[in-house]
Amino acid sequence: MQRHNKLSFRPHITSWSHRNSDQGIYAVEVMNNGLGPAIIESFTVTVDERLIAGEGTEPIEKGLKILFPNVGYQSQQAYMAKGYSMAAKEKCTILAIQFKSPAPLTKEAIEHAFKRADLVIKYKSFYEEEFTYSSKEEKSNH
Repeated sequence: MQRHNKLSFRPHITSWSHRNSDQGIYAVEVMNNGLGPAIIESFTVTVDERLIAGEGTEPIEKGLKILFPNVGYQSQQAYMAKGYSMAAKEKCTILAIQFKSPAPLTKEAIEHAFKRADLVIKYKSFYEEEFTYSSKEEKSNH
C-alpha cells in the first residue's frame, strides 16, 4: 500500500518552451505535471558547464548577459527558493525575454545560445524521494 501511496503523490518537474520568432519573444515555463507536490531543494543555473552564482533571479540575469552580450532585450525572470512546494499541475514562467527590434541575432543563434545554459532543479516528494530536473537532459518541446 505504501508503494501505491508514493506513486500517487510523485511529483514530476518538466519544462515547456515557446517562442514567437517574428517578434523576438522567447519563454520557458517549468511545470509540475506529476501527481504530488515537488519540494524544491535547489535551483541552479549553469552556462558552459559553469555554475552561475547569485541570489534569487541573479543567476538567470547573469546567464543572459553571458549568453547575449551587447544584445538589447527586456526580460522577466522567476526562481523557486529552497523549501518551496510546487503544487501538482502548477506552472511557473522562469524566463520571458523579448529581443529589441530589429532582432540582432538569428533564430538559430538565439536557440544555440540557450542550449549553452542548463537549469537544474533538485526536488523531493513528501515521501522524501529525491529527483533532479535538468533542462539539458530533459527533452522538452524545443
